[in-house]
Amino acid sequence: MNKQIYTSYKSLSSISEHVKKHKTHLNDHDFGFFLAGLIEADAWTKNNTFSLEDISLAYLIKKRIGYGGVYKIKDKKAVRYICRDSKGLHYIISLINGKFISAFKYKQLLNHNYSEWLSIDILPPVEKLSLDNFWLSGFTQGDGCFHISVVKSKSHTVGYSVRLEYSLKQNNPLPLKLLYQLIKYGNLSQYKTGIWCYKSTGYKTAFLLINYFDKYNVFGGKHVSYLKFRKVYIMITEGKHLTEKGIVKIKSIKTKGSSETSTQEI
Repeated sequence: MNKQIYTSYKSLSSISEHVKKHKTHLNDHDFGFFLAGLIEADAWTKNNTFSLEDISLAYLIKKRIGYGGVYKIKDKKAVRYICRDSKGLHYIISLINGKFISAFKYKQLLNHNYSEWLSIDILPPVEKLSLDNFWLSGFTQGDGCFHISVVKSKSHTVGYSVRLEYSLKQNNPLPLKLLYQLIKYGNLSQYKTGIWCYKSTGYKTAFLLINYFDKYNVFGGKHVSYLKFRKVYIMITEGKHLTEKGIVKIKSIKTKGSSETSTQEI
């Protein structure tokens, strides 16, 4: 794969300080793509698990589907949304039908006989990725990470370098390969455990991702992480990452957040 591409901050594209209003009331088309991406990431239609920081998302999905319940998982910092009602499952599958990228979840639906049980013709995966819908948002919600890295560097006058890392980890390589081919930046690798990882720390990738996630939101704690990521990108375009004061501010945003991020709700 191509080596990570870095660029001078002076040549970076700027973005607005203003963050568009967070979308929570998605129409069926948008919600279906988000849910399909979320399910393909790490969830299943009968047992969807979310980290505790995203409990609000679990309740949002429960409210939107209109069936099922949210339950605390014993001895774990997580909750589980469970829907066993046939009407609820029919609605879920109607929303995600034909929106899967790879065959894995599609085959699960077939193997569990949802087609016969719910009288739905299960459509095959599209095997392509687009930045014009909520699928990547849902996939990132389940498997993605926005991370701000401040590391010591002898080549920087201030003594530190700042990286904006976006990563995805999956057993199934197809979505990650499609993303890599689409963005054309970053690295794609496979661990000894068999897990695949897409990772980028490049500022050009950050700009592309911000353009996408400003329009196609993530939720809950993931949204707060994204807003921190976005805020630091703006500071980098202004060269503040090359000053001691800027590094202190970036470290504060990374660890504690700021007024721009801490008040975000869904």
